[in-house]
Amino acid sequence: MNIRGKTIHVKYAWIDGKIEENVSISVDETGKIVGINKKIFDENVHLSNHVLLPGFINTHSHAFHRHLRGKSEIGKSAADTFWKWRDNMYGLVAEVTKEKIYQYCLSTFKEMINAGITTVGEFHYVHHSEQKFDLDQLVIQAAIDAGIRIVLLQTLYERAGFDSPAVHPVQERFIASYEDFIGNLEKLRKEKTHERVQIGVAAHSARAVPFENIKKLFEYASEHKIPFHIHLEEQPKEIFDCQKFIGQKQGPSDLILSKMHLNEYFTAVHSTFTPANNMLLFSKLGANVSICPCTEGYLGDGIPRINESLKISFGTDCNNRICFLEEMRWACFSQQMLNNSRSVCGLSPEKLLLCATIDGARALSLTSKTGSLEVGKYFDAISFSLDSPLLENSLADTLIDSLVLSAGNREISNVFVSGVDRKT
Repeated sequence: MNIRGKTIHVKYAWIDGKIEENVSISVDETGKIVGINKKIFDENVHLSNHVLLPGFINTHSHAFHRHLRGKSEIGKSAADTFWKWRDNMYGLVAEVTKEKIYQYCLSTFKEMINAGITTVGEFHYVHHSEQKFDLDQLVIQAAIDAGIRIVLLQTLYERAGFDSPAVHPVQERFIASYEDFIGNLEKLRKEKTHERVQIGVAAHSARAVPFENIKKLFEYASEHKIPFHIHLEEQPKEIFDCQKFIGQKQGPSDLILSKMHLNEYFTAVHSTFTPANNMLLFSKLGANVSICPCTEGYLGDGIPRINESLKISFGTDCNNRICFLEEMRWACFSQQMLNNSRSVCGLSPEKLLLCATIDGARALSLTSKTGSLEVGKYFDAISFSLDSPLLENSLADTLIDSLVLSAGNREISNVFVSGVDRKT
């Protein structure tokens, strides 16, 4: 279904943070919304018994990880820690070719679309195959061919640990000097021509990038108004290794807060073991945190200490299970279990939906393009059929609760990206 140049009419739509009834949305030939009203005409495209939401925005993904599916080793000693699992992941990276990285990403991005994800922030660090940086364009092309909107978070990876230990052979595919990385980044940004493609940056982690270059890269991102992401304190070992290396009782988040002027372009990924006080500072400075509940459970990471004012978004990370509604639920459920409460940080179904949409757009510097159904933004949207037995008795005031806490991928009918239904 192609809505470009047409008007779509739905029974319900999520507009300005609430459900509106009998909504018509007009879309121009480029896929942008040009009108929202309640006028109904015969020539409208009618989804008469559907509810329409903004498309989900996935702020943290490693698309190729999906192809470790079936190799979890959960419950066994072979991969009973994050670090042992990482060794298994390196086995997959060792076999990557240009053809494989394209196919891995294409299949993952298509699966994301079927889960209602219309935008992905791809945290891309597997850069090299036959030549330096020859895998980067293939990730972009896979997103274009799948039909998903992508922010390629081009990731700097300079070393194997704080004290620069010997590099694992697989890590050679990740590593670049800061100068070579910036040169390639500038080339990617100049070559970007597709409207669904944006380029952001990431420092892989404090263990993989020296603090002076984390700061330089963040300042580059702020100057160019593009997103900057970093894996932060996903595991206690990162904090312990940092403290040992600098000889002080400071972890990576302490150093980042002391050395950098954080803003809305900064996103910490995971922050599973980031102290609660530092999370409060993130919120006061306007920084974002991307959490990945299904992956953080899958890898046995832990549960982050969030707060009510923190700008949170969600990611599918290892992509073992791609269901954004499930990420939203488990973000809520894990906090409730951690705090022995059914009211934590205001994580209502409505707030979870905002985290999955407009707050995700904020973390990827896309709020002018997507994240909500507004005039001037692209028509990136998901429709759910109210004929589903799961939703058939839902009313306007119970729909979001039902969708976020009960529905799954099977209830999704259409997934529009720039006005074109990409669901397969």
